[in-house]
Amino acid sequence: MSKSAIEKELDRAGRILQITVGDSMEPMLKNRQNAVLLEKAEGILKKYDLPLYKRPNGQYVLHRIIKVRKKDYITCGDNRWKTEVIPHEWVIACTSGYYKGGSFISADDENYRKYLKTLCIRRKKLWIKSIVKRLFNEK
Repeated sequence: MSKSAIEKELDRAGRILQITVGDSMEPMLKNRQNAVLLEKAEGILKKYDLPLYKRPNGQYVLHRIIKVRKKDYITCGDNRWKTEVIPHEWVIACTSGYYKGGSFISADDENYRKYLKTLCIRRKKLWIKSIVKRLFNEK
């Protein structure tokens, strides 16, 4: 598979600013309203890192790491409850921060770190909501 413009720019500059698309990372990142600063991934990432990875079909995904394993990561969007297992090799870049309302918020920011602590509860609420929705839609 050939490299995209994103991958070529990461190889050239080591980082890239990219507008987010989709709702899987809400409420933190809104569809086409935020930009993330992506830096070329180096080594094994850690829990709660936000990597950009490329699926074999060429689709780019920005989902959070919820578990690090020896050969892969378990990832999930902040607005999702279903997880995805991705090999370390799929990771292209990692988010070092994002722009919201004209301000840059670093991945090391204290308020960002507080937000990360709410994700487990958020994922459980989304899961329960999906079950309730399925129960009422089946009747």
